[in-house]
Amino acid sequence: MTELRKKMIKQMQLRNFSPNTQRAYLSAVSGLAKHYGKSPDQISKQMIEDYILYLKNNKGLAPLF
Repeated sequence: MTELRKKMIKQMQLRNFSPNTQRAYLSAVSGLAKHYGKSPDQISKQMIEDYILYLKNNKGLAPLF
């Protein structure tokens, strides 16, 4: 497990996120990283926005916000 993933899990636990929410968030970040072939800490805000539009327009998924 990477240090970044450990840090994310720790922060979610400190915020008392449910196990299902933690799994969903980790899955979302993993999908984003796989889409770009980069570590999440190397992905810009613009790239995240582009990925959300890709999910909305190409995968039929609703925006997260």
